[in-house]
Formats: sequence, C-alpha cells, structure tokens
Amino acid sequence: MRLGCRWTWVALGLLAAGTPFLLFPGGWRTLALIVLPLIWIGNRLTTGHFIKRTPYDSVILLLMAMLLVSLFATYDIAVSLPKIAGVILGVGVFYAFVYYGRHPLGWWSCLLVFLVLGLGTAVLGLLGTQWGTKIPLLGPLIARLPIQLTGLPGAERGFNPNEVAGALLWVIPVFIALTGLAIVQARNWLAVRGRWRYRIMMGGLAAGTLFVTAVFLLTQSRGGYIGLIVVGFGLLLIALPSRRRILALGSLGLLVILVGGVAWRNGADSLLQMMFESNVIGDPASTINSFEARVEIWSRAIYAIQDFPFTGMGMNTFREVVHVLYPLFLIPPDIDIAHAHNEFLQAALDLGIPGLIAFVALYIGAFWMLREIWQSASAATLQPPASNLQPPPSNLQPPTSNLQPPASSLQSPTSNLQLLTRPLVLGLGGGLFAHLVYGLTDAVALGAKPGILFWMLLGLIAALFEQTQLPRIRTSVS
Repeated sequence: MRLGCRWTWVALGLLAAGTPFLLFPGGWRTLALIVLPLIWIGNRLTTGHFIKRTPYDSVILLLMAMLLVSLFATYDIAVSLPKIAGVILGVGVFYAFVYYGRHPLGWWSCLLVFLVLGLGTAVLGLLGTQWGTKIPLLGPLIARLPIQLTGLPGAERGFNPNEVAGALLWVIPVFIALTGLAIVQARNWLAVRGRWRYRIMMGGLAAGTLFVTAVFLLTQSRGGYIGLIVVGFGLLLIALPSRRRILALGSLGLLVILVGGVAWRNGADSLLQMMFESNVIGDPASTINSFEARVEIWSRAIYAIQDFPFTGMGMNTFREVVHVLYPLFLIPPDIDIAHAHNEFLQAALDLGIPGLIAFVALYIGAFWMLREIWQSASAATLQPPASNLQPPPSNLQPPTSNLQPPASSLQSPTSNLQLLTRPLVLGLGGGLFAHLVYGLTDAVALGAKPGILFWMLLGLIAALFEQTQLPRIRTSVS
C-alpha cells in the first residue's frame, strides 16, 4: 500500500516532467512519448491495474488505436507529431485528474488547477493573440493591444482569436457557476470561513470571471459568442422559477422572430456575412468572406473523408493536403487554413470515421455522467433528513437550525462537494456544451495545446461521477 502511494507521486512527477516535451515535441524530445506507457506499467506493478477505471475507457482505447493507425496514413510523421503528442498528454492528464479527483479534497485541487490554467490561457491570449476587427466598437481598444508573444512553435505569428475563444469557453461557465454560488451561499460561507477568507475567495472568483470573460469578448469570435449565449440562456432558464421560464421562453421566441424578419428582409446571406465576416489584422485572407470560405472548406473536408473513411489522412495533415488534392477557389494556396473549421469533421479527417465515433462518444459519455450526477444530487435532496431515521437526540444537545447547516458539516470537503454538486454540473456541462456549439463552425483540433483544458474537464466530470455513484453502490450492496 505504501509503495502504491509513493508511486502515485512518482507518476505525477513523470507526467509533469514530460509535459513541456509533449507540448513541443521534436528531435530527442520525442522520447517523452514513452512517459504515458511507463506510468501505466508502473501502475500495474504497484497497484495491480493500469489505469483508474472510468466509463470512458473503451472510447479512449479506440481513440488511441486510431492514433496508431493514423501513423500509417500520414504523409509525414513530423507534421502529425505535435497533435499526436498533444492527444497522449491529454489522455495522461485525464487519468491523473480521475485518480487524484476520486476524493473531495483532491477533486477541489484538480478544479483549482483547471481554473488556474484557464486564467493562464487568458493571459497568454491577451499577450499573444492576433486580434481581429469584426466589431468596430472594440477597434480603439484592440489597437492598444499589440502582439507581444510571437515565434512560438505552431503559433509563430500569434494565436488565432477564434481558437483562444474556443479554449476559454471550457472555463467561463465554471467560473460563472462558482461565482454565482459564492454570492448565493454568502451567509453560510461567511459563517464557516470568516469574513476575510470569504472576501479573498469571492474577490478571486469575481476577478477571474471578469478577466477571462473580457479576454473572450475581445476575441470577437461570433461562434464563441453564440455558444456562450445559448448556454447562458439555458442556465438562466434552469435558475428561474417555473412561472418566469414561460416569460423567458416567450422573449426568446420573439427574438427568433425578430432575427428571422431581419434575415428575410435583408437576405439570409447578409445575416451570415454579418455573423462570420472576418477581418484579422495582418491576415492576407482577411478580405475573404469567412462564411463562404467555411462552406468551401467543409465541402473539401467531406470529399477527403470519403477518400479516407477508415484511416483518416493523418493528424494535422488536412491543412497541407487540401491545397494539393482538393484545391480551394476562395482561399489562396499560401494561406494556412489550420483545420476544417468544424471539430467533428476535423476528427474524422485526423482519425477516420472510427476516430469520429470515439470523439462523439466522449461528448455523449460526459453528458450522460452529468445527468447521472444531477439525478443523484436531486435524489439526495429529496431524502428525508437523517434525524428522522435515527433515535431522537438527547435533550442536553441544543437543536440545530433548519435554515443553516452546522459549521462542522460545511467544513467537511465531502459535505461541500454534495452542497455544490448541482451548480458544478451546470458549470462543467455548460462549458462542454458551449464549446460544442462553437465547434460546429470552428475548431480546437484534437491534440492542440489548448485542448488540455478539454481533457481536464472530462477528468473532473468522471471523478465527480465516481464520487456521486459510490454512495449509491454501497447502499445497493448493503
């Protein structure tokens, strides 16, 4: 047992040491690819199992198998290597989150790492994004934000604003959910943590939420805006009382009718141009209508999937192969399109239709687990209080208020996690769904460096699912 505990810290150290080399592979740094197999072999020798079992295991196995198949399909392994290393790093981080998040205190630590990395992504985005000029109102502010980070591998000219927005979408709903909960539970948290500790926590959450959201707004990603608006409206409907939901749905219907009327009067093409027109500073393709370009890219991606249905064409190769085998008319051949501007098409291009199935299954499994977590929290709320199931307490014990939980229960990490389960489901699920909406018209491709947030989010969901299911399993066994 002691050897297993020591090995977990050794495995964490190996993953941390190999992360920089997996983020920037090449040359001798490619040896870092053996870190994940070494960790799994060590797990088997010390704990008796390779990985911490999750509902994702078969899906991830299929994804890794297609990763090997893609090595035979790619025209140049050096081109595919950054994305392959990114997927391997993401899987390693996912299982690390699942293992360390199986207990409440470890889960909160993993959530903190996730939020800090989200803040770091926003900081890097603020310093190194190649800003666009889609919204004239933001033009003067954008002009005061010159690019300060360039020359990074894979982003030599700076970060694409749409990719920055897609990465931040995983984080923003979680920040909003935690900040909103801190406001609603202010009275209880003040009683437990004290005034100063609560103020520090509340100030950190509010500042992080505002900063990440501000950077997201500066990206001017229309697909990102749509994803966040859809999720925000959905969360608002869940939070509102049933009577006010009817008013909110009526307002939404009126807005849809208004937008439809504008589109009918001006033409649907003008509305799509307004939503997707791009003018990125310094980009030679800035004069190309982005929606028309997307339609053309999607058509070429479909042709490529038809030609490489089972193996894909290799990770990260579509950006080069498309100009050779499927020439574009609206985009010059010297323009790097990066990806298919649709995450599902890009997954099929990289790893074939089996890889696409695995990618879709990741989303389906995550939403299924979130539903189970939500139902478990609802069932726990509907259970009668423990005092009705136990003998009455002694008269010498003072009665506990029904309006405020005892401080001892709030101090327990387990009680905290149970108290926050439903808001956490809204935040985690909101981030996943917002990015899914964004991924219909843009992409953070599998293996991309910001994609580590995606694997962390999946790990948090899987670990929370295990925690909420253990009491149910123990109850059924007993």
